[in-house]
Amino acid sequence: MNLRDATAAAGLIAPLVAALGILGATLLDPSFAWTTSALSDTGALPDGRSVTWSFVGSNPQFLVFNGGLILTGLLGVPFTARLWSRAENLPHQVGVVAFVVAIVALGLVGVFHLPRPPHGVVAITHYLAATVALWTYGTGSVLAGAVRRGLATIWLGIGHLLFWLVWAAALSSGPIPGLAIPETVGAAIFGGWVVATALEELGWWRPTRSVGGTADRL
Repeated sequence: MNLRDATAAAGLIAPLVAALGILGATLLDPSFAWTTSALSDTGALPDGRSVTWSFVGSNPQFLVFNGGLILTGLLGVPFTARLWSRAENLPHQVGVVAFVVAIVALGLVGVFHLPRPPHGVVAITHYLAATVALWTYGTGSVLAGAVRRGLATIWLGIGHLLFWLVWAAALSSGPIPGLAIPETVGAAIFGGWVVATALEELGWWRPTRSVGGTADRL
């Protein structure tokens, strides 16, 4: 496997690691509830406790969640080099920069676990940067001629934002719900786009070709 394929493979593996870490932590944490918890609750360090082998042994979800996010961040960074090398215009490049911010912030969510500051800041940064990355990279794809792929990418970002707005509206209409569901939807949207892009780069999946005969790339 050459370096280009290795960086593309990193983009395929990173979302899978994140998914396994998040799902595994929710299954291991007996106090987690999809309707009332945030995903980060599974990686929280209770007041008065410190990170010791004894704590990790009795709370494996702490290591699974935070370790999974840190590893995802480390794996995602090389994939940004692949995205940058294929950037065809300024919006593409802005999208890659936003992607870098999103993936680094995701790794920092695991470093700055609850209740360690600035956990909230890096978590919000991840979701905002991921949305901006989809909008700007999708715009770059449209301008480069990959109209269908570009619009699909833009609408993924719009859908992510709309889901959070609907969830925010629920905050004012009844009991405050947990954040786990919108967080998972956001992770699925962003991670799904990364997986699709990595598969295309590896040549394992080919997009539908446009009328002109050129590949309609992501």
